[in-house]
Amino acid sequence: MLGMSRLFLSWFVVAAAVGCSSPAGEPAPSSPRAAPSSPPPTARGDVPPRFDLDHGVVVVVTDAGEQRFRVEVAAKDEERQRGLMYRDHLDDDEGMIFLFERQQQLSFWMKNTWIPLDMLFIDEDLKVLGIVENAEPLTLSGRSVAGRSRFVLELKGGTSSSLGLRAGQSVRFEGIDAALWQKGNP
Repeated sequence: MLGMSRLFLSWFVVAAAVGCSSPAGEPAPSSPRAAPSSPPPTARGDVPPRFDLDHGVVVVVTDAGEQRFRVEVAAKDEERQRGLMYRDHLDDDEGMIFLFERQQQLSFWMKNTWIPLDMLFIDEDLKVLGIVENAEPLTLSGRSVAGRSRFVLELKGGTSSSLGLRAGQSVRFEGIDAALWQKGNP
């Protein structure tokens, strides 16, 4: 019986350690987000304060015209890692733009993210590469699209479908420091 207890304890320690990182051989998601075993904090004091982020506008050019989104700008590692965690609401025209220094295969998860999100993966030529719609909250599943992107726009879940956002559409940034996103800038 003692052997079974040790075996269970060993299994529990290994399972706990694996739950805190990416599966072996897989890179960690670019924006770490969720643990299904981590329910939302129940007391407001459990929620860390938000970063004081820059703001701007992301415009997506659709067949029906321009769709404008007021965004928070996540350009530093700690800002990208926090993302939209602990939010219980996003307005229809709100979101967050994640800016990376170079194009790469990006993968996001939903750690401590309480609401479903649409994720628009955008390449350095400011074209929508692909969209993940209605990403399930509070999960560790990686979300990505085929190909390399440099930016990710997160919006309220369902926004892409309701506004006709799709791959291939052009994007424009307004009021966002050009040094953070212009092609060729590291």
